[in-house]
Amino acid sequence: MEKVGVFLSRMQPIHNAHLWMIENALKENDKVLVIIGSANKFGTERNPLPIDMRKPMVENAIQEYFGSKNYPKHSIKVITLSDWSSEENNDDKEWGRLIYYNVVGNMGVREFSYYSSENPKIIKGWFEEELIQRINFRFFSRENEFNGLSATKVREAIIRNDDEFIRKNCPKEVFETFCNNGLKNRSKIKENR
Repeated sequence: MEKVGVFLSRMQPIHNAHLWMIENALKENDKVLVIIGSANKFGTERNPLPIDMRKPMVENAIQEYFGSKNYPKHSIKVITLSDWSSEENNDDKEWGRLIYYNVVGNMGVREFSYYSSENPKIIKGWFEEELIQRINFRFFSRENEFNGLSATKVREAIIRNDDEFIRKNCPKEVFETFCNNGLKNRSKIKENR
């Protein structure tokens, strides 16, 4: 049976720590399911970018980053998932079931590894005990990896026109979208502040 890793993130926008997490999942699994979360949310400070902008950006960044490495071409699958959870409710079992059954439906496995840099208590709080037994949780510290790089920091760099920060911490796809010729896209971030 193939080993499957799962990485869920809003990727508002994708940055190098996301790619690092996906690569860690690929090193330990045969296939990785990348879930772009909050597909139904955009136009806010926390979720400024619509899914029709984020998904191609993520797919192109993954293709560019992993295309030159020795991973099988079809080892990464990208899907989107609307957000049913609330950020105030850290014990949202319905959200956990939605995640779990999307993994089962897309990857055909009932057991998988879940990769995250979020608070382990919050992430595990989404899943019922029966499902927790089927998931190998792999947590990484944001502060230890990439000096705490987050999409919030990237969005702040976009707002203050810090192209060097974006070039250093994001895939080329993000730099080209928000810097150089993509200056008009900055407004998607700025107008939601």
